[in-house]
This record gives sequence, C-alpha cells and structure tokens, in this order.
Amino acid sequence: MSRRRRSKARPQRRVPLRVAAIAAAGLALMLLAMLAVSRMGAAANAFERAQQFAEAGDLGAARVEAMNAVEQEPGNEAAWRLLARTQLSLGDGQSATGTVERARAAGVPAGRTRHLMAEALLLNGDEAAALAETETGDIDPEFHAATARVRGRAFAQAGEIGAAADAFNFAIETAPEDPALWIDIARFRIDTGELSGAIEAADRAIELAPENAEALVLKGVLARTQYGLVESLGWFDRALAVDDDYLPAMIERAKTLGEAGLYTEMLAATREILGRDAGNPQALYLQAVLAARARNFTLAQRLVELTNERLDGMPAMQLLQASIDYRQQNYESAIRRLETLIEEQPGNRTAQRLLGAAFFRSGDMDAAIDTLAPLARRADADSYVLTLIGRALEGRGDRTAALPYLQRAAMAARGAVAPVGTGPDGDNRGALEQAAAEGGAGEQIALIRGYLVTGRIGDALGRAEALRNANPQAPDAHIVLGDTLAAAGDFTAAAAAYADAANIRFDEPTALRMVEALMRAGQPQGALDALSLYRQQNPRSIAAARFAGDINLSLGRWRAAIAQYQLVRAMIGDRDASVLAGLALAWHESGNEGRAAALARRAYLLVPMNPAVSEVYGWTLFDGDIDQARGIEMMEKARDMMPNNSATQWRLARAYAATGRRAAAGRAARIALADPNFRQREEARALAGSL
Repeated sequence: MSRRRRSKARPQRRVPLRVAAIAAAGLALMLLAMLAVSRMGAAANAFERAQQFAEAGDLGAARVEAMNAVEQEPGNEAAWRLLARTQLSLGDGQSATGTVERARAAGVPAGRTRHLMAEALLLNGDEAAALAETETGDIDPEFHAATARVRGRAFAQAGEIGAAADAFNFAIETAPEDPALWIDIARFRIDTGELSGAIEAADRAIELAPENAEALVLKGVLARTQYGLVESLGWFDRALAVDDDYLPAMIERAKTLGEAGLYTEMLAATREILGRDAGNPQALYLQAVLAARARNFTLAQRLVELTNERLDGMPAMQLLQASIDYRQQNYESAIRRLETLIEEQPGNRTAQRLLGAAFFRSGDMDAAIDTLAPLARRADADSYVLTLIGRALEGRGDRTAALPYLQRAAMAARGAVAPVGTGPDGDNRGALEQAAAEGGAGEQIALIRGYLVTGRIGDALGRAEALRNANPQAPDAHIVLGDTLAAAGDFTAAAAAYADAANIRFDEPTALRMVEALMRAGQPQGALDALSLYRQQNPRSIAAARFAGDINLSLGRWRAAIAQYQLVRAMIGDRDASVLAGLALAWHESGNEGRAAALARRAYLLVPMNPAVSEVYGWTLFDGDIDQARGIEMMEKARDMMPNNSATQWRLARAYAATGRRAAAGRAARIALADPNFRQREEARALAGSL
C-alpha cells in the first residue's frame, strides 16, 4: 500500500497590530510628503509663470497664475504681493483690498503690505484711509519708497500739493531708479501745471525702462501737448510695439488720430480696440464723437448709451451728451448737463457758449444773456456769441443794448487773442488781490487779467514777471506775461514769452498768440515759420490755416493765400465771410476778376454790415472794372463804419482820383497818412501831391 505524502503546511506569520499601524502611517506620511512636494512644485511653477506674465505685460494671465500660487501655497508672501500688484495695475482696488486682508490672515506681516493696502484704498477713492495706512510705525524699510509714492499720490488727490511734493521728494531720495515713481511724478507735475518738469520725469522713466509701455504712453500724451499730434503718434506706436494689446496706447492713438482729422483711421482704431475689449467705453465714446461730427445724432446717442454710464463723470462725455441733447432739441436736458459741467469747470468756454445757446433756444433770454455776457466781453469774442447775445437782448426788448453786440458781430473777423482768463471779474480788484495774497498761481493769473481789463498795465507787468520767474516750468505763466507785454505794446518781447511757453506746450492758443505777436512786431516771415511748424503737427487746424492765408495775403503772396483759404473752405464750407473776402482779394490781385467779385459778393451777403467785407466787395467791383459806381458806394459804406481805417481810405483815395474827384481823393489820402502804421506812405504822398 502506497503511502501518501502529506505536505507540511508552513505556519502564517502574524504581525502585531501596532506594528502594522506604524507601517501604514509611515506610508501615509510618505504620500503626504510627496503630495506636499508636488504642491510646492506646482505653486512654484504658478508663481514663476505669474512673474513671467507680469514682466511681459500680460496682467490678466499674471493675476490668474498668482491666484493659483497663493491657493497652493498660502505662505508665499511674494505671490500675495504679486497678486495684489496685478489687481492694482488692472484698476481693481476692491479685489486688491481683499487680497491684502487675506495675505495678512495667512501670516504675511502687515508692515510688508501697507503700501499695497494704501494704494488699494486710494484707488477706491478713500484718500484719508490711504494716508492713515501709510502713517503706521511698522512699515518695513524695504517698502518706504513705495509707501512714499502712495502718500504723494494721496496728498495730490486730496489737493495738498506741498505735502505731495515732499512725499515724492522723499521717494526720489530713497529709490531714484524706480521708473514707476517717475511716472507718478510726471502725472503729479502735469496736474500742477509744471509741464516742463513732467516732461523731464517722463524722460527719466523711459531712460530707466525703455520698454515700459505706460511710460511711453505718458510721453506720447506730453509730446502731443509739447509738439503736436503727429509727434505723439510715434510714441503710441512705440508702446504698441512693446505690447500690442496695451489698451491705454490704443485709446490715446485713436483719440489723436481723430484730433488730427484722420477720421477713417480713427474709426479703424476704435474697432480694433472693441475687437480686443468688447464694450470698451473709451472706444464707444470716440465713435460717438465721430457720429456727432457726421451729424448722425441718433447713432451718437446710441453709442453713448452703450457705455453704460461708465464715463458720465468725464467732462468730455458730459459735453458730448449735452451737444447731442441740444441738436435733438432737448434743451432742458442740455441745460442741466451743462450747468453741472460748468460748476466743475467754470473756465470751460465751449460749455458756456453751448449753455447760452440752449437757454436762448429754450426761450430764457435773461439766462442766455447772463451766460454769454462774460464771453461777449472778451476781445476775441466770435461773431456767433456776439450775435446770440444781441438777439437775446432784442428778444428781451432791449434793442439799444443789443446794437453794440450786433455791430461787433458784423465787424468780427478774427479778433485779437484775449488775455488768459479775461472775463467779467476784471473790475473786482479787491477780491482778486485778496485771493492772490492767499492763493497760488491761478489766483495770480486772475489778478493779472483783472489789471489788464482795467488798464493797469504796469501792475500787471510786475505781477506777470514775478509769476514767470517763480514758475518757469508752467506755460501759463509765460503766456500771461506775453499777454501783458502785448498789452503794453512790446510785441517782440511778447513773442519771446509766447515762444518760451511753446517750448513747453505748443497748442493752438499759444501758437496763434506767438504768430500774431510776430506779425505785429513786423516779423511776418517769422510768423509764417512758427505757423508752419505748428501746422506740421496739427494739419487740420482751421484757425492756423486761416491765419496762414491772412499772412500770405498781407505779404502779397496771392497764390499761397489762395491755397490756404481754399483749404479752410474745404473744411468748413462757405460760412466764414472773412475767409471768402480774403480769397476774393487774392483772386482779384491774381487777375481773376470774375471769381473775385463772385466770392466778395457771397461774403457780403453773409455779413452786409461788416466793414472789411464791404470794402473788399467794393474794391473788387471798382478795380476789376465791373461796377465802379457800386464799388465806390460799398467802400464808402465801409469808411462810414470805420472812418479812421487807413486801408479803406487809401483805396477810396485811388478810386476818387481815378474818377476825377480830386478834393475827396486828397482828403482820403491825408487821413490814410495820419495812421503811423500805414505802409504805402510814399505812394499816398505822391498821389496827394499830384492833386
């Protein structure tokens, strides 16, 4: 019998329960450690990516990655600060406030986040809380300069200019190589009128960070003021070459294209902005401006509505909305908007002009007169304002008071440029002197304008020179000095003062002041050169083109005058009688009598009581041998309105002599010779001697 072998079973080893628990715990700890390392790696990667995006200017992506970093590693102080910084750069003060609070709760010391919290509070509009945040004793020395920067901005926003300057000076001493600091300083100096200093600060920021898009855009904005529209476009293009998605550069570029009259390019630029940022309010506003210029007020209104009231506090938007209301005959709505705007900007003459018109159209003649009177008293009041106040006075039944305004409107072509701030307060010297003693440069300018209006030229000159010496970087200080020198009759010195202003801010009022001073100083070529320089940067300036026509006409450059006047006609049509009259005279002198007479007649029909237009019409009829009797009649009409005008008397003298009226010719020639500024003295003496 065979035997079956039984295999011997190996006994199982029993592991004690305690030992098993320890082994499991070790494995869990190892897994947790591996997970922690993985999370740390992910957090490090997210933070690294956030830094890279921030350096590349992609703030949206930087914010997302910074949020990932702080969620994965709440103790990463640098990630918290980067997240808050991106939110601040994106203008999201509320989120930045929450981020700093969460960072502090996660263990980040408050003293290392004070500057961020202060900037967030400032962005939210709470200057007092922002300043309080910067005045604690626990601020880490590493962030003293950043804190001083925020203090400077907060003081500036609160109107404490001296304290703001002190804060910025401290920041410069602490961190002179920070481009963001110089950007803040440039903006501060713009707000305080120190444009020369602002330009220097912007240049310093670009020197420190040549590819900083924010600094390049700021330089473009300053270049637009300092040199002109064309110059600024290059800076905006440079910013876009650094970051082609940088909206501030795209918006400023579109705005500048519109100001330069390049409307097709402006429209394309706004569409590109909306393609990158659907519903962008600035782009919609610019499109609304284009629609209003094209007189499509329904479309303009619709585009304004699409901004969802996000720009309603912006003065330019308030003026646009009021203009749309006015054009759609919603006068009461226009009046409400304009009154609010003028309360904020009492020196806004465009708004005052439109408000006066709205009152007139609504039938409130008293309000129209009160609104327009300060503008009508200015030396450079335009014919529209003068006519409107005249009609308002007539509407109130006061024809006697209306007559001087209507006569000025009939005679107005291009009045002398009024002194800075000329207005109704010129005779209120006591209040002005008190305000000047207690206030700053603005109050000093108001006092100087008061002296000019009341004829106290010596007092004005002393004040203006002191103001210029104390504020050499402020263009308005140079301009008011130029105005005072012009009022004193020293046009050469006035032109030099305007040139100093133009080196800082070469805008249209400054350019035209300088050109007029050069003309009156007997430097017509210098005037043309200055005008040409301005027009290179501002090719769509109607006033500059008209002035160029006037200067060329006075120099006998007929073809050049015709070209400039035709350019103005192409932009505004045939609604400016002075342009038509100048063009008629230039064509007459060029030998085209038929065209000259037709243009002169058109000008005369627009303003039959304008003596200069009547004179040109009469001369083209007489000297062109079209209707000599009618021509003399028109020139006599002009003489009766301006009896001491040497140009009119000289033309009449020649006309009288040609028709055998020797005694009348002699009288007219002698009146012309009595004018010390009369240029054709030898010819007039010869004519008088031959009679």
